[in-house]
Amino acid sequence: MSKLQINSRLIFLLTIAAAVTQILGMFANLSFHCLVYNIYIPIEYTVIFLFFAKNAYSKKGRKIFTFLAIAGFIMAIYFLVFVGVKNRFLSEWVCFNNIVYTAWILLLLLDIYEDDAIYLNQKMPLFWYLLGMFLFTSCTILIFCFWDYIMAARNRYFNILFQVYDLFNIFMYMAFSIGLLLDVSDNLTMNKKN
Repeated sequence: MSKLQINSRLIFLLTIAAAVTQILGMFANLSFHCLVYNIYIPIEYTVIFLFFAKNAYSKKGRKIFTFLAIAGFIMAIYFLVFVGVKNRFLSEWVCFNNIVYTAWILLLLLDIYEDDAIYLNQKMPLFWYLLGMFLFTSCTILIFCFWDYIMAARNRYFNILFQVYDLFNIFMYMAFSIGLLLDVSDNLTMNKKN
């Protein structure tokens, strides 16, 4: 892992944190389950913040990134101090974070495509990381937005939403895996040349 690019290290760290959260959540009662996932939310935000903070932005893009980052940290403080993490799953916090992540992704893509010196293609780990994150965050925002209603209604048609969620979650981690494999492959190729 020490030879991976910083983006790949952060994605790997995010994946490990998500796996631990998922495993702990499977074997817990509802209260502990909510606590575990609510603790994961700021960890995820911090890792994704570091991921995007490391990437290049234009001057205008950096201002928007910073504004959204501050808004996200204020939201985190609000939820941690005034709402608490024990009583229920804070789906609105996840929803807000997904909106911020989607904005960061689009902002980074805009900066990449406006700068002729920077390019992005499917042979780059960053392409796969952004693709996985974008599809997951943008396509699951509404699920988290209506989480309480969906959970209260327990309608069989809403089960389809969780299947959609699972598909985008699987796709995101497959995209992360492709990005990590590309990074490892690039490192092996560079080591052979040296």
